[in-house]
Amino acid sequence: MTEDDFWSLIDLLGGAANQQTTSALTEALAHQGQDRVEEFAARLTDAVSRLADLPLSGIPTQDVSDPSGAQPVPLTGDALINLHFAVVAAGITQFQQVLKNPGHVAEHAWDFSESDSLAEAVSEAYEVTTGKPWLGPLPGFLMDEPEDPTAGARRAVPWLNLALHGDNEIPSAYFDAVGTVVETIHDDAQWRTWWSSTEQLSLEIDIDYTSQAESSRVTTRKGRAWASFIRSGSRFRGLNKGRLAYLATTDLEAVFALVSTSLRMATPPQVPRPAHATPPTRQDDTARARLEELRRRHREGA
Repeated sequence: MTEDDFWSLIDLLGGAANQQTTSALTEALAHQGQDRVEEFAARLTDAVSRLADLPLSGIPTQDVSDPSGAQPVPLTGDALINLHFAVVAAGITQFQQVLKNPGHVAEHAWDFSESDSLAEAVSEAYEVTTGKPWLGPLPGFLMDEPEDPTAGARRAVPWLNLALHGDNEIPSAYFDAVGTVVETIHDDAQWRTWWSSTEQLSLEIDIDYTSQAESSRVTTRKGRAWASFIRSGSRFRGLNKGRLAYLATTDLEAVFALVSTSLRMATPPQVPRPAHATPPTRQDDTARARLEELRRRHREGA
């Protein structure tokens, strides 16, 4: 398969890979036979590997489904892998622009929420063509050859990933504290043991800080659990660095409590707390409640 052949097949996606667009690619690959499926898989792995070698993890990146005005955030873990697939799915022009200038990812809104469907299209085409399941890692997931598909899949992707969005800028003290705690949890053996009791490969936490009504839900899809939360952006007002770090911890405690209940898991381990985290005092709570009341009256009188 030539490079032109590969990108011609990618063009069947119409610029984005998701559950709807990949069906045309799956059909085309299956029609071309096993050898072409495997050649496409090799080309896809090479393209994603080239993107993985770039410093994309620290660049704020926007998804087309982000709320209007939401601040883009740097991607890590599973979300970063999905960005790689999204860049490839966008076509050769976008792909080459990113290779030439990694900062280009900040200038474009990418459709990466389901972009790993691009890799799944390969496995589906292979199964249609051969009548056998695709064994080993999916193309684009960089990992060692597994002893068995289940064990390999659990090593392929970090089990815990976090994405934060907001109508306004999220305080850096809160952002940093949440990120640090999540990284600590991800690497902790006790937490890994807790998560291994579920059938899901990974937990994706998505929190949106906005003016919308607060909500929370846990869903599962494609072997992953998705914990989605909407929280009031006003909760950050008047909090210093220590209080913000404490709020980050309690927010994560609420996330894991809901996840464990929704998935019928055991009680999770204790969420680690940054050393500088400071719990609010009764006076703090009273003052904040009074301030919110004054703001409410001001809005009603405006």
